Amino acid sequence: MKRFASSLLTAALVFSVTTSVFASKDPIQNEIYNKPVSQIIHPKYVESIVEKKETAKIKASYEEEIAVLEESHKAVHEEIKALEKVKPVDEEAISELKKEEKALHDEIKAKRDELNKLIERVKKVVKYGEEAVAKIEAAEADFAKEESEIKEKIEKIKAEIKALEAEETVDEEAVTKLKEEEKALHDELKAKRDALKKKIERIKLVAEYGEEAVAKIEAAEADFAKEESEIKEKIEKIKAEIKALEAEETVDEEAVAKLKEEEKALHDELKAKRDALKKKIERIKLVAEYGEEAVAKIEAAQADFAKKESEIKEKIEKVKAEIKALKAEETVDEEAVTKLKEEEKALKDELRAKRDALKEEIDRIKLVAEFGNAIVQIEEQQALFAEKIAALEEKKEEVKAELKKLRETKPVDKEAVDELTKQEKSLNDQIRVEKETLETIIEDILYAAITKKAV
Repeated sequence: MKRFASSLLTAALVFSVTTSVFASKDPIQNEIYNKPVSQIIHPKYVESIVEKKETAKIKASYEEEIAVLEESHKAVHEEIKALEKVKPVDEEAISELKKEEKALHDEIKAKRDELNKLIERVKKVVKYGEEAVAKIEAAEADFAKEESEIKEKIEKIKAEIKALEAEETVDEEAVTKLKEEEKALHDELKAKRDALKKKIERIKLVAEYGEEAVAKIEAAEADFAKEESEIKEKIEKIKAEIKALEAEETVDEEAVAKLKEEEKALHDELKAKRDALKKKIERIKLVAEYGEEAVAKIEAAQADFAKKESEIKEKIEKVKAEIKALKAEETVDEEAVTKLKEEEKALKDELRAKRDALKEEIDRIKLVAEFGNAIVQIEEQQALFAEKIAALEEKKEEVKAELKKLRETKPVDKEAVDELTKQEKSLNDQIRVEKETLETIIEDILYAAITKKAV
């Protein structure tokens, strides 16, 4: 990731890890302490952590100023109310205070607006990085200036057209010429708007993958565009030849068929080149995000899976053929068919398990490449808190069991029930606090990992 947000590097994360060893044997529900890390850490979650912490810093600096202004505003308002009760009413003094009240109100609003704008900017910085946002803002400012100038020219031309059309004898030639100028300006504005859009898209792409990766992507796209143009030219030439042949009185069907085969081969070649480009771009992005070493590991894992997948699919096809042969017999051996179907299902389950394991392996490679030791720290904290929470849950279950017994015993010992109910509530509160603490710790570990990478 190449995004810089002030002193931090924000990462758009796409990863997961193998099933957590910390998941309890029979959990009531998967929560943050017993969920696999893959279910906790995802792009939006990480982005929200950075956004929350960066926003908190800005809010802290502004809220203090706003609070002082609000106190002053409240004091002036109270002073106005007090003066209004005094007879005769000092209208002049009240008028001055109302001006002061309004000024303070406007200042508070301006501060809040400023804060909201900064928060919105922080969200962009978290997403794309400080450098990228600054470049986007500069590009937008340049465009706004050019847009204003062009729109001014358009309005001037419109006024000229209106003036000409208002004359007794309209100079149609002059009007047409001005309308052409107006259209040219509209086209220029559209071109500049499109150029801005492309520029911003590239800035964002560089923020995501880095200048080197984007340059490689652009070079690959340019090479493909050249090859695509050449192939399409050949296709059009063949189409013209087919059209010419089909227009003849006696159509040479063999020649047409041969040309259609050539056309199809060119379409297939173009598709293959397009697919190759897509794969090349995907790999460039992967390397930019996770590094060459991680990508090499991913490719090795995929190759290993492809080999196993091929072997299992071969077995499945063999089993299917056996089932088909059995079913084709005059007397079907249902027991043998059932057994083969079970084998087929087992092979499909094995293949699914291997596919899931591949995904987990790839996601973990990405995760380690992106965050390294932070993930180990999170898993350690999960294990620690899982133990604490399990102990508290066990105590809670004991208390609940005692409560049940007490409530079933008549007459009910209300004092004992109240005491145990308090214990149950206390245990629930402790469990909640432990879960919240773990969540905070995970957030801090991730935030520290992100900011450390940005230094």
